Amino acid sequence: MFRKIIDILKEVFWIKPSRKRHKPARRKEARKAIVSAKAIDSSLVQVGVITHYFGRIKVCVVKLTQGTILIGDKLTILGAKTKFVQKVWSMQIESEDVKVAKKGQLIGLKVDKIVAVGDKVYK
Repeated sequence: MFRKIIDILKEVFWIKPSRKRHKPARRKEARKAIVSAKAIDSSLVQVGVITHYFGRIKVCVVKLTQGTILIGDKLTILGAKTKFVQKVWSMQIESEDVKVAKKGQLIGLKVDKIVAVGDKVYK
């Protein structure tokens, strides 16, 4: 009886069914994509980790854990929901434009897509 009333109300008010069942499938696809990307390109070396992200200006702060980054390098950013390759166009340390960043430094990096804190940066 109660189900029939709910069904009638849905038809009258055009209530759409929820799509909760689709979200877990997307998470699995994202995990598979990241695992496959790591497995395909084993020549990548992790050079840093993203510590902050500023969405309005699309800039992230990267702590360099090893190696160096130069203007013009291609970086791969991998995370739980993130996977893209980007060329370094703009890089700053303490609001000063720089061409080279070394291990241990915090750099501001202009990115094309949304990233998350904890995503890893590979070169």
